[in-house]
Amino acid sequence: MKPRLLLIIILMVSPLLSGQPLRELDSGSQPVKQQGMAYVSWWPGQYSQPDADLALSNLRATGANWISLLVTQYQDTITSTAIYTTSATPLDADLVHVIDQAHSLGLKVMVKPHVDLANDPAHWRGQIGQGFTETQWTAWFASYQSFIDHYAQLAQAYGADQFCVGTELTGTQNRDAQWRAVVSGVRSLYSGPITYAANWGDETGLSWWDVVDFIGVDAYYPLTNKNNPTVAELNAGWMPYITTLANLASTWSKQILFTEIGYRSQDGANQHPWDYQIGGVVDLQEQADTYQAAFESIFDQSWFAGMYWWSWGTEPFEGGPCDDGYSPHDKPAEDILRAWYGGMPRTTSANAPQPDYSRAITIYTDGLSTGWDNWSWDSTVNLFSTSPVYSGTQAISVTYQAWGALSLHHANLEISPYYWLEFYVREATSGQQLRVYANDRTDSELRYLQVCNYADGGTIQPGVWTRVRIPLTDMNAANRSIQRVAIKNYSSQAIQLSIDEIQLVPGSWSIFLPQLRR
Repeated sequence: MKPRLLLIIILMVSPLLSGQPLRELDSGSQPVKQQGMAYVSWWPGQYSQPDADLALSNLRATGANWISLLVTQYQDTITSTAIYTTSATPLDADLVHVIDQAHSLGLKVMVKPHVDLANDPAHWRGQIGQGFTETQWTAWFASYQSFIDHYAQLAQAYGADQFCVGTELTGTQNRDAQWRAVVSGVRSLYSGPITYAANWGDETGLSWWDVVDFIGVDAYYPLTNKNNPTVAELNAGWMPYITTLANLASTWSKQILFTEIGYRSQDGANQHPWDYQIGGVVDLQEQADTYQAAFESIFDQSWFAGMYWWSWGTEPFEGGPCDDGYSPHDKPAEDILRAWYGGMPRTTSANAPQPDYSRAITIYTDGLSTGWDNWSWDSTVNLFSTSPVYSGTQAISVTYQAWGALSLHHANLEISPYYWLEFYVREATSGQQLRVYANDRTDSELRYLQVCNYADGGTIQPGVWTRVRIPLTDMNAANRSIQRVAIKNYSSQAIQLSIDEIQLVPGSWSIFLPQLRR
């Protein structure tokens, strides 16, 4: 091989071997794009859990080089002037943990504080300030300055790489002098780059973009008026926004950063990407197509500094083929994300052994096996239902109340020889929210997993028996003693279903062993 060709190959392959995305090898004249994900939690303690560290590592594997770190404080209503922490606000120690953990993974961190409403479900943060008097404005900005300065000091002290001074506070943005004072106060405490996250459609109305380093936009632009548009149609939908954003960048001589962008894996999500409450059918392809179109239309624009996809949570097994939420994790959208961010291709199936049913341990077949007891709650359980039945003569029929569970107890069962929890489920209606988990020998709950994501074919159809096979490693139950297995109704709605043939199944690796020569 010629030396010049060998050198080229080495330069191409070496970043992959080191985990560095190829897109980070931009020329020195071009700043590296912020290939970001919004890393989110709305509760104290979650950011600091071992599962959160695993989730953050999974995020890094997409090729992301930045995260935005969410922390939320609250005010009562849109007419309140006091911003405060609640029992839902992540702790400062949680934020410090994430900053340190992210840096250890090679991720940069933008701290992004939010203000939400604690007791005003009819409104949202963009309406804060409606009807304020000058006295109320003075009081609100004083409270806001104290709130934002606290996190600016934390960002400075613990080496955060960027700071967002506000998010989607549309009703306050015309208060030019007071926002300039907010930014000035933050700059006196924090030395890194600063942005503000304007809601889509409001970005051209700010008169104080000159005091921040990036023009931030939460880019939930509607793209078409139809479900299942083609990528070409989605690209066409971006065109008027591209013109507006390019003019905005030129006016202020600043790059634009999508401080948030995201789409649910739901039919029609491109029409109303901001709406996290609307119901609909799971549509993995539409989410993937909206990712593709955003990258194709926006990513290589000269005025574009980068993007933060909404969102990635602290549960390492969130998302998946049955999820209609924003997370791209374990969905086709993650494949698009990895392709553009330079991550390695997603592994779609684990290198698992073959099930060895000859050594399986039965939990339920026509009745509970010896040692197992029914410890269910908020549920009506019939362990001897004769219809419907998957196999044999009886199955478990469960009518769940809100948040009820089918819970089967065994005194400290050693399950280290086993690889999967397997059962068959038949749901009465579609859209049921089921989570499965085990309790360890101290009766502490282990990891919750969505049942549907482990179903054959990636879905559970109502009225059809479906096999569910869950690796015990995913449940965080491998090589442990457990006290119970629970299948929980993870919703506020009453539901009904049937379950049959529950067992713990070991694996056989013999098919992977090489044949030794005699």
